[in-house]
Amino acid sequence: MKQSAGRPPSSFSQRNGEGQGPAALAAAVLLAALALASVAWLCRPGPVIPLASEREILSERPAALLLRRWDRDPAVVVLDFPDLAGQGAMLDRVAALVEKHGEPHDRVLDDAELARAIAASGATPATYYDGHDYAAADLRRFFALADRDGVRLNPDEERLRALVRALGWSGGTRGALISLPAAAGPVTPGMRAAILHHELSHGALFTIDSYADWSRRFWRQRLTAPERARFRDWLAAEGYDPALEPLMLNEAQAYLVWTPDPAFFRPGLVGLTPARARTLRAAFLDGLPAAARVEDPAPS
Repeated sequence: MKQSAGRPPSSFSQRNGEGQGPAALAAAVLLAALALASVAWLCRPGPVIPLASEREILSERPAALLLRRWDRDPAVVVLDFPDLAGQGAMLDRVAALVEKHGEPHDRVLDDAELARAIAASGATPATYYDGHDYAAADLRRFFALADRDGVRLNPDEERLRALVRALGWSGGTRGALISLPAAAGPVTPGMRAAILHHELSHGALFTIDSYADWSRRFWRQRLTAPERARFRDWLAAEGYDPALEPLMLNEAQAYLVWTPDPAFFRPGLVGLTPARARTLRAAFLDGLPAAARVEDPAPS
């Protein structure tokens, strides 16, 4: 996720399931260990990651990497970073492979190539993305390609590999990972909230079949061909690869329905009037199957 074009760039693009008492204390200790311990520790099976609501996640002020499972869709793991630099160090190279326009999607960039790609985009390692979202399959492919080509990964990416293994995702299990930065420096609490709400919708699409099916139908049947073309053009300008159709429909639903914050999305950017945007949002929510209603729309 990136801030919308035409805005000043940022200097960075329900109940807790663990309960209280000894269990909560043990979970907190394990979370701290996940953030600070070595890759060898992370390779232990079954990390304890507490459930948290969107409100609870937003209330956190992480001093180190904090992990949560979304209470409405526990297959979604939230990485809550204390700063933008740490988020970029772990996830920018994945972004280049999975989403970025003009970058190869069949191999992993080495350090020099990644630095060139980030510089060419006009960003820095901290500003390449505001938030990230990847299906477990994306992460499996990233590490497989890096290993195939002998690309040396940095320590943060190796910690990510260890986390993927610890979650059991290496064997084909479905899941999704999303990330957001702490509200610090250029990231305001409002921006943090907008990033999380946007990224959670991606997590739902990656892990809930009925949500993904409806999003595809909505993209193909409810948006007109010119509307799809304008979304595609805008997303390409934001750095997303317009040739990746699943990416286009995923970003369209996330921006249109779940991201009304004008710092990140305004209907006029894709040629929609406010009335048409309201109609499309209502149509999306009306058609969303009951089993997929995991997220509440953000206030307009």
